[in-house]
Amino acid sequence: MAFPIPAHLPRRATPQDVSSHILSKIDAATNKTLNAALATSWVSELDETITSTKARLHERIQENLAEFQRQLSASKDVQERFQALTANVHTLSNSVSDPETGLIPSLVRTLAEHAKLAEQAAEARVEHEALSHLLACRTSLKSLENLVEDGKLSEAVGACREVETLFQSTPTYLDETRVMMDVRRKFRAAHARNDEQLSEAYSRSVVISHHEVEPSNHELTIHALVQVRQSDATIQLPAILTSLSSNSLSSHLTTLRRDLTSQFIDMLSKQPVTVITLSEASKHNLSLNPTTSNDENLITRLENLSTFFDFLSSHLFAGLPTSQSLPFTRSLCKPTVTSILNNLLLPSLPSSFDLLPPFLELARQAVVFEDRIIIGLLRNDPNDRPLKAWVDGVSGHYERQRRTQILNRSREIIVTWDDPSDSFLVEVEAAPMAEPSAVPVQDDAWGFDDDVDSKPDQKVAVTSNEEISPVKDDAWGFDDDMDSQPDSAVVDASKEENIPVEDNTWGFDDDVADTGADEVDESSWGFDNDRPAEPESKSLSSDVTKTPSPIVTNDVEQAPDPSEAWGWNEGEDAPPTEESAWDDPWADPPATSTPESLADSRFPPAPSIISPKVAGGLQKAANKGKKKHFNGDSSTPSPVIPSPQSSTSTATSFSPALNESLSKSSPQPSNGHPPPQSAIKRPSNLNMRPPPETYAVSVRSKLLIHLVEYVLAEGKHLASSSIFPVSSSAQTLTPVGTILLLTAPAILDLHRALYPIKFSKALQSPEVGMRYANDCAFLAGEVERVKHGATTVVAERLGECAECLRVLSDSWYHDVIIREQKALDKILKAGTQGFTYTGDQDRYDECESAMTQVLKEVRQLASRLKGIVTKTRYYTAIGLVVEAVLGRAISDILALPDIPEVESHRLSELCHIFNALEGLFVEDTTQVRIVPAMRPSFVVAYVPSWLKFSYLTELLEASMADITYLFEEGALVDFEVDELVRLVRALFADTQLRTNTIAKLMGGHPAPRGQE
Repeated sequence: MAFPIPAHLPRRATPQDVSSHILSKIDAATNKTLNAALATSWVSELDETITSTKARLHERIQENLAEFQRQLSASKDVQERFQALTANVHTLSNSVSDPETGLIPSLVRTLAEHAKLAEQAAEARVEHEALSHLLACRTSLKSLENLVEDGKLSEAVGACREVETLFQSTPTYLDETRVMMDVRRKFRAAHARNDEQLSEAYSRSVVISHHEVEPSNHELTIHALVQVRQSDATIQLPAILTSLSSNSLSSHLTTLRRDLTSQFIDMLSKQPVTVITLSEASKHNLSLNPTTSNDENLITRLENLSTFFDFLSSHLFAGLPTSQSLPFTRSLCKPTVTSILNNLLLPSLPSSFDLLPPFLELARQAVVFEDRIIIGLLRNDPNDRPLKAWVDGVSGHYERQRRTQILNRSREIIVTWDDPSDSFLVEVEAAPMAEPSAVPVQDDAWGFDDDVDSKPDQKVAVTSNEEISPVKDDAWGFDDDMDSQPDSAVVDASKEENIPVEDNTWGFDDDVADTGADEVDESSWGFDNDRPAEPESKSLSSDVTKTPSPIVTNDVEQAPDPSEAWGWNEGEDAPPTEESAWDDPWADPPATSTPESLADSRFPPAPSIISPKVAGGLQKAANKGKKKHFNGDSSTPSPVIPSPQSSTSTATSFSPALNESLSKSSPQPSNGHPPPQSAIKRPSNLNMRPPPETYAVSVRSKLLIHLVEYVLAEGKHLASSSIFPVSSSAQTLTPVGTILLLTAPAILDLHRALYPIKFSKALQSPEVGMRYANDCAFLAGEVERVKHGATTVVAERLGECAECLRVLSDSWYHDVIIREQKALDKILKAGTQGFTYTGDQDRYDECESAMTQVLKEVRQLASRLKGIVTKTRYYTAIGLVVEAVLGRAISDILALPDIPEVESHRLSELCHIFNALEGLFVEDTTQVRIVPAMRPSFVVAYVPSWLKFSYLTELLEASMADITYLFEEGALVDFEVDELVRLVRALFADTQLRTNTIAKLMGGHPAPRGQE
């Protein structure tokens, strides 16, 4: 079906011929334009065109008439020749293809007759050849059968080869004939019978059997001449071996090699055996009789092997064909060498130095055996001498075996679970503690020294190795608003020499009467309780610490006790109990609380940090904001902190560095008089070294370090001896004894690699993890001790092991802490849920339950770690855990966008729960009973956020004026400015006062007084 051509396509040019031109006109005509006149015009145009064409043709012919005549005549000649050629071809075709007289039919008939004659001749020739070949095969087969029947097995083998040659030359046309298949079948039967006769004759010629009476005895019998079965003929062993086919002979020799290796070579090298050889005319016998000699000389086994191979060489190897002789003898070399190594040399490798001489003689004889038998008799490659190579490296083999034995013993020690109670204590020297960065000491750091005259010429007596240095102005402001006080009298109980003690140096005995600590006023911080304390003189026997103990007597009006603000004095009126807060894990069992009994007891060192007194400048804040006290009217009182128990009664056990810092930061007596010269005289018997600390170590570690010491001693003894031959030592790349010496660090590497994997579940327990950290620390110290005297390489490896053990100890120590931190953080996160909506009683109960559980978990952790690690690491670990807990609480509370008044009271009550954690950082509560002014709580040394948390607890119930004053006085330097801003916005409504306060806070913390 036609379709319209798109207009954009180019059209074909109009043809120039007349017909096309006329047709185009006809095509362009329509029904309206088509008429007779138009058709007549088209016909006339065609006629004119035809006439003009004829005229042009006639004119063209006339112009070239001669050429036209020539071409016309040529065309006529071509036509005539074509007709003549056609006639000749027809005649020739009849001559070739005529069925009667044609050339091709006659030739085909002649060729058919010739092919028939050639076929008859070929058939006659093939028939002759086949009959001749079959006759030859029949004759050879008959001869083979006769030889097999007569028992002439060697000749039969030659006949078999002839028949096989005939079979190979069999014409192709006979391969699949029945007669040829029948001939092959008979040949295979005869050949198989001959091979069977030869195999049977071989099996009767070489016999390996067990003794009938003693099954453990092995016998090898070789018959030089045997009779062929079912005949009278005999055949010799060499003829049998030569006549056997290559496959059959290889199979028999493989079986023979296996039997010789398993029943003779292994037996001769593995156990004591008596070798008996008997020879007759044509029978040769070798028998092995095991013995049970306890004093066997191992060299005898090599002699027995030599006898065995000599027997084989005389009666078996000589009969082997040339093609099989060398491969078979060499095939015995590797099993023999392997058997000697695995069954003789390696098992007899001694496990002690004293047994080396007889073994080295055995090794020398093994090299001789290899030279004579393996190289000479069995014709092994002279360059392949495994026994000599092994003997040349015998020192390394001995050391590697000892290494394996030692490591196996170490593995047994490591993987054996030991009872946690089966441990011992290791004493370490307590390193002097530097002043913690959490409580910096600087001049006027807090700006609490208002109204106090500086007295740069005053000095203080310190019981340390440092010289007495002048004391700067009050850095902590504990003497603010206090008038100059007279000297405090200090009484020495021994009355041999007097040592003055600063009056109210830290302010721990403020407002403490002779009857005990005052009760805490829960409605205020107690900063305005200016009650004088009655003078009191107390003394202790100087035998407690072997140094005079400074006793403070207050005869002046005391400043308010800041401990009342934190609830530290709650419960102090109760009589002291015999039970220690530590249960005495690091010291001797506590005796009675009398000074005489204390003098006979050995106390652990007191921590070097004493809880700082709350700055006296806070009293101004209390005076300004009495309408809204810091403690508020909490329905839940602050948790009662048990009275701390200190191991020493004075500050004389402080580290020198800390005593110096305390001397610089402590306020001076306000009377302006320097202490007497006798007061600054240091006792001659003063010992500032703190008592050693102890930590628990498993018995496994002691066994391992003893094993390391034994290995090092054995390696040194081996290295110093010259028992190994020079050639043996020269073959090794490392000196003799190095491998054994390097086994010592390998024991420690095995312990580091194996123990955490074997007891991975048990190490999840804090006690086991800390004990493993202790083990690593103990091993590191012991390795540093035992590495002295070792060679450079070994000492370096031991040093690396010691460093790895120290790193592993620290890693496990911190892993235990981090694991506990995450567990407590999970409890707080799930229970408190960010301390939101604590105004609701149910939510408050949930938060209280979570914080109480955290408090319980921390106390349980402290109880579990107590006595396992040293005091320093104990306090550090508990401090890090408490720091994480307080950090979570502080961050959650400061993140609250809004804290209504009810919630602020509730949050303050919740925060007071964690005040009980301070009891973990005190020691002997009896110390407080003897000297009430001493507050041996050192929580700020290990918990940097403690003061920040304590301030936050009170700021939750403080007024705007209180917060502003504390900020101006520099008391809130622990808080970031944005934290204070968020806290103020959350606690107070949006008023102009809050806006002004926030603007003041955004200005940053005030500069210290000394830098203004």
